[in-house]
Amino acid sequence: MILATALIATACLLLGYTLGENRIIQNRMDSGSLSSQLEREQQRAAELEAQLIDVQLASDVHKNAANELRDELQGLYQQVAALGEEVTFYKSLMAPEDIRQGLQVDGLEISPAEADRYHFQLLLTQVALRRTYIGGEVRLDIVGREGSTQVVKSLTELDFQETYPLKFKFRYFQDLSGTFVLGEDFVPEKVLITAKQSGKDELQVSFPWLSEGRS
Repeated sequence: MILATALIATACLLLGYTLGENRIIQNRMDSGSLSSQLEREQQRAAELEAQLIDVQLASDVHKNAANELRDELQGLYQQVAALGEEVTFYKSLMAPEDIRQGLQVDGLEISPAEADRYHFQLLLTQVALRRTYIGGEVRLDIVGREGSTQVVKSLTELDFQETYPLKFKFRYFQDLSGTFVLGEDFVPEKVLITAKQSGKDELQVSFPWLSEGRS
């Protein structure tokens, strides 16, 4: 009886040891698999982080390039303004009555933006022998048709969100820009620019729709 009990106990111990050993082996296998998976995830995370850094660097490069281009463009505008001043001076010596002094509407560009919006960029310049700062207001009216009827719409009727009329103050030139929305039934034909320099008469210029040329 004692011997049988001892044999049973020994068998139980051997069985428990075997099961425990198998469990340890399985745990080690699971641990190894999880470690491999963790290593793969860490490697993937490192790759994504590297991609993010590349994207950020590319973005910074584009921003820097855009800033450099903007600075270069501003410098070019200043050179053009200086040359224009010299040309104006010599022309004024020969035929001063042929040159209009003061505020000039030098260009307008309109291009499609997101959704149904349009973006405009207006360039104002000053022609003068001795330039001082000038200021005033600018209005944009879109001339077009709704059906057979010709209509004129101000930016305030076209979902323009900025302060209106547009304000300007500059010595050589100034860019004014913004976005607006055209109605579905409105067919634009031209843009009428009315600029009013403080203390001066209004200046009115028209541009064909979606064109940089002046009419």
